[in-house]
Amino acid sequence: MRLNHDPGAGMLARAAVRDLLADHQTTDELRHDAALVVYELVANAVLHGRPESDGRISLDCQVRGDELVVVVTDGGTDGEVRMGDLDRDAPRGRGLAIVDALASSWSVDRSDGTVVRAVVPLRWPVAVEDGAETERAG
Repeated sequence: MRLNHDPGAGMLARAAVRDLLADHQTTDELRHDAALVVYELVANAVLHGRPESDGRISLDCQVRGDELVVVVTDGGTDGEVRMGDLDRDAPRGRGLAIVDALASSWSVDRSDGTVVRAVVPLRWPVAVEDGAETERAG
């Protein structure tokens, strides 16, 4: 999906992920988590990145098994990508901390623009109880 490099991109991306996951067998909470991760990554690309040559940024979301793989690409290479604290009183800077808390993994590649990849679980982790595996209740 190509998104305009403007403040409304995050909301469009969030809605697109909700649509993508609407019929996927997962919980509402995990759908919300996935949409929030996408929103934060797109918002960061708009706020801190630069548009690609056509004035847009790229969003690619694919469901692979029980995970959503999210890739957000912008044309910027300036500045530093760093995670802030999850301080609820901080006026800003929590985006990557939220991604870190909700994604099973995430990475940044700045070799050609900025590419941020995150993997978001769509199924609760399996816990082992008394020798039997059980899915954690959501």
